[in-house]
Amino acid sequence: MRAMIHGRKNVRYQLQVLAVFRWRDRKEGDEHRVEGRTRDISINGAFISAPVCPPVGVTVQVDMVLATIPNSLRSLRLNAQGLVLRSEQSTSEGGTEGFAVLLERVRMRGAETIVEIQ
Repeated sequence: MRAMIHGRKNVRYQLQVLAVFRWRDRKEGDEHRVEGRTRDISINGAFISAPVCPPVGVTVQVDMVLATIPNSLRSLRLNAQGLVLRSEQSTSEGGTEGFAVLLERVRMRGAETIVEIQ
């Protein structure tokens, strides 16, 4: 895992893990559920690469497994609610499609510990 700083307040870590996210369509009210992978993550945000991205300004629920504990069925999980800040489309030069999310309510669970950040 490498840390990156690009004129931002918080350090971003290049962490590529499965991220399952959900949001409700504003017009129809339908719930969408999509799997993607994080490109990077910080204390208050993440960039998630995915084949389908939620619209900018929508609230999403994000679930990630950050690490598994060796020789155990336990894992470190992050469950968060966040706001989609921007969306990026794929490019012909091999860029990835994805979105940036500001994590507003975060729960981390692992072993016996639960941490909540609001």
